[in-house]
Amino acid sequence: MQDMRFTKRITPLLTIAMLVGCGENADKQVAKTGAVSEEAVAAPAEVTQVEAAASGGSAACLDAPTLRTIGNTWTITTDGQRDVNTVAELADYRGQSAYRTHTENSVGTVADAYGNVVDGLVHWYGSVMTQPAVNESYNQPSFSVPVDLPQDQTHSVSFDSITVQPGAEPFVMKLTNTVTYRGRERIETEFGAFDTCKIEFSTEGAMVPKTTWQQWIIASGKFAGLPLRMSNAQGTTQASSIEVSW
Repeated sequence: MQDMRFTKRITPLLTIAMLVGCGENADKQVAKTGAVSEEAVAAPAEVTQVEAAASGGSAACLDAPTLRTIGNTWTITTDGQRDVNTVAELADYRGQSAYRTHTENSVGTVADAYGNVVDGLVHWYGSVMTQPAVNESYNQPSFSVPVDLPQDQTHSVSFDSITVQPGAEPFVMKLTNTVTYRGRERIETEFGAFDTCKIEFSTEGAMVPKTTWQQWIIASGKFAGLPLRMSNAQGTTQASSIEVSW
């Protein structure tokens, strides 16, 4: 199966989960923030405050052009793991025009994720891992979410998540993913205050028990589109640092 610990570290878009297909391993999704010139130090959960923020739509968080600009790079460190991400090219992936985001991390994972924003929808097509093992997972049709979700409205999509490994028959799981935009929240941390979009996700299928998680994505400024925090049944994670090339 697709390793969601990798997938959700790429970007909120080409992850959110492509983000996605399976959420049963969502316990390692990261949250990130920071700057080229600033190193963000994550505040302990007990001293981090969440406040209501000005109202706004989800498009500012789900449609960030910097995450679809070829050559852009961002490096994220969370829980001691360093992930280096690069928008490598606009490629043809299983018949779809998709941006390939290449990721290498400090624990030896190398993979490419494929996604795009087309006609007001964020599409997550699939990912290909080359290290430490070869593994492709793709969605038919794509896992897609409207860019501009109304607050508190739930969007669900069903698709086949197909895993391909060398020497094995493709493994198909029928999944239903649900996304709900809960509005804006302002998160105060030791390294700054950020307006975010709070988005809830769930995934379930015949062979996958229902799993839910939440993600807070920065809504404005240089870091728009980058996740700040993620929370699920295992706890909450928040970035310790991020560097961007733009």
